[in-house]
Amino acid sequence: MTSKALRSIKSAHRVLEILEYFDRDHRTATVMDLSRSLSYPQSSTSELLRCLTRLGYLHYNRFRRTYSPTARVALLGSWVEPTLFRGGTVLSALDHIAEAVGETVVLSTAANYVVQHLHVVDGAGDDAIVEHAGNSEALLRSAQGMLILASYQDMHIRSALHRLNAEEEDPTLRVKIAETVEELAALRRRGWLIDADARPDGVGVIAVLLPQRKGMDRLALSVLASREVIQERGEEILAIMLEERDHVLPREGERATAQAANTNVPSFDTRGTMQPQPMHA
Repeated sequence: MTSKALRSIKSAHRVLEILEYFDRDHRTATVMDLSRSLSYPQSSTSELLRCLTRLGYLHYNRFRRTYSPTARVALLGSWVEPTLFRGGTVLSALDHIAEAVGETVVLSTAANYVVQHLHVVDGAGDDAIVEHAGNSEALLRSAQGMLILASYQDMHIRSALHRLNAEEEDPTLRVKIAETVEELAALRRRGWLIDADARPDGVGVIAVLLPQRKGMDRLALSVLASREVIQERGEEILAIMLEERDHVLPREGERATAQAANTNVPSFDTRGTMQPQPMHA
């Protein structure tokens, strides 16, 4: 076996050990934590962690310099034995929506200032939109990204917008901070978004923000369909999505904890209706 093949095997082995490390009650870890615990060189540990972050499997906290698994890790093996592992409320909601509407359904999160699609259930029709798990989109150019960004406190939204503007090379695509914060505040209160012209290729999106659970990524559920389908069936599809969303509401204790940590995030009443929260200037 060549030295290159051996290095590839070693890297694959280390990736699995890193993911298993987080499975052993370690919610977060620094490069040094993993290097010491797994006896890896610090340089190669750092490179592996950056790679997993780019792929969407880890989240990097720039302030604490810690890594933590994203929701994509939790979905890795759900397809192996669906009768055993697909009983969770979120994946069940995706399956139910796809079956009811016949269109492609996507579960997305945001990491490193982009939206990443974690899980896709293909639509049954011949004209269903093709999407792939692992694909990513610009945060401010996607319905899912706008919804997820809206769920944060205004101060964090402003910080993200300043950074995104600074990294945007095309001046015409930079956003006006104050106006965008107001738009996101209205979106936060509503909790869903219908955009028949979401993409230049004629794809429309209906997106719904899922209730936040303690210690979990913010997630958005969306249906992708042609512009014509969204225009004709948008309200019908949204009603189905909101009904399924109600089945994944956090328990009362989790709801209170999440709300205390994010006072700018809308709460839900017992019927799953979004309740507006006071906005901070």
